[in-house]
Formats: sequence, structure tokens, C-alpha cells
Amino acid sequence: MVTHQSERQTPNAAWMKALEITILVAAILISISVILKQSGVVPGAPMDQHFVETVNLQLHRTNGHWVFQYPNLQNAGGISSSLSAGLYKLIIPTNHENLNWHFRTFSMATLLISSFSLFQTAIPRNPGLRTAAFLIIATSGYQFLEPSSEVIAATFLNLFLIAVLRSWPTLLTAFFLTLFGLGKVELTLGALILSIFWFYWEYHQGKAKPYKTILYTGLWLGVFLLPAFLLQGANPLSGSRSSVAFLSAYSGFMRFHQFQSTIPTTDEAMKATTETIFANTATLPEMVTKHPDLYFDFLGVSAARSIPNIIKVFKFMLVPLAAVAIRWKEVRENRFLLWAGLLAAACILLPSWLVIYVRMRYVAKVLPAIIAGTIAGSLELSRSNNLNSNFINKGLLRTTWISAILTIAWQVLGLSAYQD
Repeated sequence: MVTHQSERQTPNAAWMKALEITILVAAILISISVILKQSGVVPGAPMDQHFVETVNLQLHRTNGHWVFQYPNLQNAGGISSSLSAGLYKLIIPTNHENLNWHFRTFSMATLLISSFSLFQTAIPRNPGLRTAAFLIIATSGYQFLEPSSEVIAATFLNLFLIAVLRSWPTLLTAFFLTLFGLGKVELTLGALILSIFWFYWEYHQGKAKPYKTILYTGLWLGVFLLPAFLLQGANPLSGSRSSVAFLSAYSGFMRFHQFQSTIPTTDEAMKATTETIFANTATLPEMVTKHPDLYFDFLGVSAARSIPNIIKVFKFMLVPLAAVAIRWKEVRENRFLLWAGLLAAACILLPSWLVIYVRMRYVAKVLPAIIAGTIAGSLELSRSNNLNSNFINKGLLRTTWISAILTIAWQVLGLSAYQD
């Protein structure tokens, strides 16, 4: 892999670094104040955030037997976020009244710090755009997301990218990738695909034993999934929420398009959908194969609901992202970062579109990665010596600056992007 050159030492370099750190600290402190204005009590089921309180990693005796409740990948919080919450409660004293403050602050800080570090790594030569990239994340409001599993997954993806860019040991890098994949059951396939792309990149970079990327990722997956097999006595992948999610979304979408005097509640519409429209089907594949016309209707409505949410997440940064992605062959130094972010986004957005629809919080997991790849790619293209595209490259850099400023302004004025 081509490594980034170190920043030139200038008289203002130390001041700029101090300013960036000050902005990071200020963002964390402001975020803490926002969190503390909300309830410190963890929302109960069926809210997904309930995993923070229900997860219990304490070894205890019940009815004369030792019990250890290892998290299930299908549960809210998945494995990695549940383990993070469980370990936090073992180390830091908390209570029912303040637990949500604690873990939301923890997840917020990990996201902001890991994003800050990712931008320091990916954008080493332009402190101005580097600061703009961080402000896009800090003003987005995604550090306040509930469930916190979304925030934790974004942090592990950031750490994976940092580890690859800095050539950290493969075992450690695969560890971060695995924890990203175990954040939610739908992320596991994405982690495996990223490990294959990582292998492809290492192979073409001439690295020794590139197959270790896939081997170590598979090894870590086994390490984290094996306790679920042994302790639960059942498949930790068992039980699918896909059919429930699909039926809920289908009922919610279609109930507003029925010609009737009264519109039923979502629960009433879901009950009727299950008993009549998709009767005698138990799984999502059965619903799709037996009623393909209804499913394709759903995909159209799901796309109409998803596309605006994607736009709301990236806002004006979609413009430089599209420009850099179109010219990806000219992006060499930052090609891994660009494609890893796009692959992670595809692995998140496609399943969401096929089963429910793309919520803004789903996209938030890849926002730091996409912003890093976009700005780093734009800077690289602006330094290109290709005379045929020199004018376009300079225009792209100006476009990136304008898009970043407009995105930050939009978010500062709204500060509600994390709600969907």
C-alpha cells in the first residue's frame, strides 16, 4: 500500500494541531451536555436500545447452576455492541437512573475520537479540509443515535480502516473488522466481503501472505460465535427478524394507499397483511416467491422512502463523492479507502432496501468512511499531473470545499439529522 507522506513542518503546524484537538474536545463536551439533557434511563423493549440494560456478562448462580448470558447475534445490539455494554457495566459503576447517559457518552466519544483519528490518517496534508471533515461528523448528530449499536459499529469500521491505512498487524486489523461485522446480524456478510476486498488489495500490493486477511477474520468470527453455540446450546444465527421487519414495513407503507374510509393502525394493518395477503407463508423467501408482484411493488415504495434518507445523510457531499467515484481509476493512493467505504455502504443499504427500507441511522455507520474517502480522493485528484483533467481537478477541490461548508451549515441550522 502506498503510505501517506508526513505533513510538512510549518510554523503554524503545531497551532493547527492544537486547534483540531480543541475542536475535538469541544465537540465531545457539547455532545455530553446534549446527552445529559435527556433521560438517563435506558428505554425498555421493544426499543432496540434496551440491550444496554438487559445484557449481563456477570457469571452467576441460578437454581444451583452457573449461568453466563453470552449475547446472541440476532438480538438487539448484536454481539460486539452487547459485549461493549456488558464490559462497560462490569468496569464502570452505573445504576438504572444513569446507565443510558454512561453508555451513550461512551459510544459518542468513541465515534468522534475514531473519526478524528481516521481523518488525521487519511487526510494528512490539508488541516483545513481535515477539520471540515470532522465538523461534518460532529454536527451531524449521529453520535446521539439510539440504539447505540449503530454508533459502536461505525467506530469499529473506522478502526478497521485506520488499521489498514497505518499497516497495523493483520490480526488486530481483522479483530476490528470482525467486531464491525458482529455489530448486527446484517453486517456479518459485509465484514466477510470487506475481508475479501482487503485480501485483493494486499495481494496486488505485493504483501506477504495476503490470505491472512480472510483467515484471521474467519478466526475471529469463530472466536466470538463459538461461545454462543456452546453456552446457548443453539445456533446464534437462528431466528430471523427479516419476515417481521418486511411485514411491518409493507403494512406501514401500503395502509396509506388503500381506498377506504378509515386508515387502520400499523398493528391492525400488519395483522391483516399477515392473515390475508401473505397467508400461508412463514418466511421472507416464501413471501417473495409466492407473491413476487407484491414484493416488487414493495421494492418500489422502499426505494422511494430510502433515497431521500440517503440524500439527507450525505447532503451536499454527494456531489464530490459522485465526482471522485466516477474517476476512481485515477485515485491510487486512496483507492482502498474509497472502495472500502463504498462496499461497506452497499452491504448495509442493499439488505435494508430489500427487507425494510434505508433508515438514516443505517447509513450513519459509513458516513465517516465515505467522507474520508471523498475528501482524500478529491485532494489526490487535485494534485494530479494529468494536463487533460487539471482544470476539472481544481474545480473538484473547490466543489469539495463548498459542499463541506454547505453540509456543515445545513446540519448546524437543523441539528436533527439523527432522527428518522
